[in-house]
Amino acid sequence: MWLLVRKDSLDDYWDAEPGQRTLAACPDTDERGDPWRWTARLIQEQAGPEVHVEADPDYIGVQTRVYADGYTGIVERAAGHQMVVTSLHGQVLIAAVDGPWERWLNPGDVFIVEGEDDESLRLSLTAPEARVSVTMLAPRRAPALRWVP
Repeated sequence: MWLLVRKDSLDDYWDAEPGQRTLAACPDTDERGDPWRWTARLIQEQAGPEVHVEADPDYIGVQTRVYADGYTGIVERAAGHQMVVTSLHGQVLIAAVDGPWERWLNPGDVFIVEGEDDESLRLSLTAPEARVSVTMLAPRRAPALRWVP
């Protein structure tokens, strides 16, 4: 399992539009030499912040779900898939169900998880008004997705 927690933005490189913040991209910059695969942005909508993921549809399937109302439960990440987790409002605790790590995410933080094995992760929202976005990125051509930081 590999992970990243990012609190800053890539807007200087990715030229996000007003009301948007670039959370992460694969690759982060053209200098990496890898072809672009996906970009995750935090967009301020009238109803509140939302995560929008733009991805190359030939290579990646995208599915996003928002958890709220004090949710505490398990999310599953399949081997070879990537998971992008972003706190939209309030704090969220993400932890490996059978592992030694846990991370607190504050609003606007992004957490990326990938790896060779299936993984069960526990999400715990700290308050009823907390909201978290979880996006699953599924490979369409390769056996596994790799994030290029």
